[in-house]
Amino acid sequence: MKYRILYTSRARKDLRSFPDTVARRIIRDIHTLGEDPYPHVKKLKGSAPDHPVYTFRIGLYHRAILSIHDEVLIVHVLEIENQQAYRDF
Repeated sequence: MKYRILYTSRARKDLRSFPDTVARRIIRDIHTLGEDPYPHVKKLKGSAPDHPVYTFRIGLYHRAILSIHDEVLIVHVLEIENQQAYRDF
């Protein structure tokens, strides 16, 4: 069973903001989640129990925010941010 990876328009916009080499590495790392995403992600606290949101660390400086839909085998990439953006909250 392989999960499909889908990107929101926000995630695609976030990818365009990175240099090409960084964007390619982020995409490559996200696509490794296709086989089994759960060992590589961490559930975000405060997300709804019926529809949890996860974070996936990419290297030292980037994270992707994801939702995983097991019934249709989809990993939905919601946002991709620099880790610095998370420290601003």
